Amino acid sequence: MEKYFNLSGADFDIRCKIYFSPSAQGIPQEEDGMPPVSPSFSRVIVFCHGFAGHKDNRAAQLLSEKILERHSDTALVIFNWPAHGDDPHEYIVLKDCDKYLDTVVKFVQDTYHPEILDACATSFGAYLLLKYLADHGCSPFRRICLRCPAIVMHYVLTEVILPPEDLKTLSEGGHVFSGFDRLVEITPSFVEELKNEDIRKHDFSQFADRIRIVQGTKDELVPYREVVKFADRNGISCRLVEDADHRFLDPRKMDVVIETFMDFLGL
Repeated sequence: MEKYFNLSGADFDIRCKIYFSPSAQGIPQEEDGMPPVSPSFSRVIVFCHGFAGHKDNRAAQLLSEKILERHSDTALVIFNWPAHGDDPHEYIVLKDCDKYLDTVVKFVQDTYHPEILDACATSFGAYLLLKYLADHGCSPFRRICLRCPAIVMHYVLTEVILPPEDLKTLSEGGHVFSGFDRLVEITPSFVEELKNEDIRKHDFSQFADRIRIVQGTKDELVPYREVVKFADRNGISCRLVEDADHRFLDPRKMDVVIETFMDFLGL
């Protein structure tokens, strides 16, 4: 079962989606945009999608389906980053991303009071999740699963995603657009933020036993050797999947991701 809802404040309107079992205790509210507040979940997983993605994420759906087949007391919550999907922001700013993640985490904790709070993230979402840990100096999550983390996000954006003409526009102070279903507006200040916020400079060893990485060796966006070096430097376990691309389009290889995540999360 799935339901869309919003978390609104004075300067944000976070568009969220929750997957949960129909057999969960309590009946979800029927009003559009309202979260199901009656069920109590023993475990909630917060899922962070990648750059230019959105809350209708295929990997999140597949993972939730596998989990809910076995655990009716678990829920998975995914949300749009600023300027992604149907989010009302025009362009993306890193501090807004931190605010979104923190707001969702506190909502889950205060509403569902889960015994276990875990997280899964992919690509840019993994970058933002790691940045969240570094900025806050602590983790609200028991365990964290990362797929193809974009630890060199500035490189990914400027050397892989954006063409030379867009880089020229940005260097001249203009804005450019990149993405799929919705084009994300990219500003020169955002590119500068990514350059300054290199998460490789942070020490994540205190979180190492809580984190598991799955990385494809044929990742066309994130250099997999950078991910391996990052994992080794911080003592984080990293499972390499031979010939897997960034999006793990091969269903058999995506199955490896899901199985690895579920095993690490104890599901």
